Amino acid sequence: MEISKYNITLHRADAGNLELLRNWRNSEYVNSRMIYTEFITEEMQKKWFESINNDKNYYFIADYNNEKVGVIHVKNIKNNAGEGGIYLASEKYENTDIVARMVLCFNDFIFDELKLDHIYSQVRRDNKKAITSSIGQGCVENEEKSTKDVIWFILKSENYLNKTKRIREILNK
Repeated sequence: MEISKYNITLHRADAGNLELLRNWRNSEYVNSRMIYTEFITEEMQKKWFESINNDKNYYFIADYNNEKVGVIHVKNIKNNAGEGGIYLASEKYENTDIVARMVLCFNDFIFDELKLDHIYSQVRRDNKKAITSSIGQGCVENEEKSTKDVIWFILKSENYLNKTKRIREILNK
């Protein structure tokens, strides 16, 4: 499966991507921003992929200007909702519009194609860029679920569409 919009292409992760994903996920740059920070072995990665390779989980590798730049996903879909997540492969993509392009392309897919009502996500409180990005796309904090270390966000389709209308128009040109 491939999705292209806003000058970015998302390719559904497959067994051929496992080592790339594992290397990114174990890198200091990515791992330092994650809630789960244990080292991931090759066997763990294979078991993980077997558990998510279905229609309740959508993991995509983002390609920007013919370069693989990160991962975006929604997992555990049920009752028209799922948990979203994103990470960049390298710090060289920080302070660019790549995250915005990934998020817009993917959120259009999950709200328009998968017909989800909302997604939720967990963000470490020390990950200020992710918090800012989440709020910028229309996420609101679920204070009942948030903890001292993790903010739980919820993003409803209508909030996303209203909050991102202008940026989607600009990037879609």
